[in-house]
Amino acid sequence: MKFPREKRESRTMAQPPPEAVQRVDGGGAWGPTQFDLPDKNGSNSQAILIVSLIGVVVLLIIAGLWALAYFQFT
Repeated sequence: MKFPREKRESRTMAQPPPEAVQRVDGGGAWGPTQFDLPDKNGSNSQAILIVSLIGVVVLLIIAGLWALAYFQFT
């Protein structure tokens, strides 16, 4: 059984506050948000390299502690 579609009138759900008109720093009329992306000036390969190196060091420390505990208690 098919029901007819309900017709609704379109209306604005929310509007920015009046003081938002003067904002020009990004994020649109609502101002900057947590989802604003940084400018794409360069690549982030240095950050990826640093995080990868820290991750490898942490994994090596965990493996070393596990090996020490394994051979100490067996």
